[in-house]
Amino acid sequence: MKFHALCLSFAFLLSAPAAEPPGQWKAADKEGRPWKHPGTGLNFPSVLSNYRLAGEFAYEAGGSFIRYENLDERARADIFFFPTGPNISTLEEKQRLILQEMDNVSKDLEAMVKQGRYKNLAFGPLGAGSLELWRREPLPMAARSITATRIGKNDEGVVEAMLHQWVGITIYEKHLITIRQMRPASTGPEGDAALQSFAQSVFQVIKDPAMKIEISQMIDKYMAAPFSEESIQASGAVLAYLKQSPFYPINIPEYPVSEWLEHCNKISAGTDQTLLTAFMLGSAKAAFAEGDAFACLKAGSKQFAVIYRQLATKHPGIAKPEMEEFVAEAEKDRGDEWLMRFTGMKK
Repeated sequence: MKFHALCLSFAFLLSAPAAEPPGQWKAADKEGRPWKHPGTGLNFPSVLSNYRLAGEFAYEAGGSFIRYENLDERARADIFFFPTGPNISTLEEKQRLILQEMDNVSKDLEAMVKQGRYKNLAFGPLGAGSLELWRREPLPMAARSITATRIGKNDEGVVEAMLHQWVGITIYEKHLITIRQMRPASTGPEGDAALQSFAQSVFQVIKDPAMKIEISQMIDKYMAAPFSEESIQASGAVLAYLKQSPFYPINIPEYPVSEWLEHCNKISAGTDQTLLTAFMLGSAKAAFAEGDAFACLKAGSKQFAVIYRQLATKHPGIAKPEMEEFVAEAEKDRGDEWLMRFTGMKK
């Protein structure tokens, strides 16, 4: 199979660990839309931590993996998805399958040592634990760090490079999920920290659906009565969630919105935060319905307009011709188009 996004100068370092079974490679979405795994419903964004999604490989026999790359740091991460089958249901069965898969990873690397593709193979201690989910049973998981010297060839002869690898395995929605990362050991402690950071980002993706149910209810509560005390508390929780889960295509143009908010705050303190919250939660409502960046911008603009009209009645001084023009368009579901024209944005 071919991975056209790989940089040839370090392709031998990050080459696939073994010849892949038959399947098909599909590049990531050109528009940057998230990749959704059909079996689990998990959504993986085009950019995760500081890695960019390269694409998906679907095996003919079933199962798939997606690849993330950081070309500047010569790093790669593959996330594999394989169904566990209906008979894996108890915690003990899940733990046994996870440990079996970790053993398979070890055997795969040991086989490559015998083939002369690696040397100096060293396994770190096996860590076992759980991944906490919101109001659901924790997911069993295991993780291990690995170091090895990769042996390759180029025009000048044999080339060697020590790699740091990290493997994490868990089971979610009847699928075995294996995260396999590697990067040159020369990246040092910062590189090791990047391995952990990426793993935490993947875990956040896995944890997100359970939390999303609760957050979606909070958004609905806010939409029903934006100025109630209960809704204000709910909106704070939603904003905190959005800050920790940057997986949604929510982008509010800094210009001119920041100037509008600054103006509103000068007239009546707090109105700026109220309007920003409206824009964010309106956008989040669309994002939760799997809307793209423009759908989120449209929905956020409309909710901004709803709250602006109510605030302007109490605080007439916040009104500005620009804002009035924008709000009038947003009420007609054209707020996104107005902002794109005003800022020079393009679809």
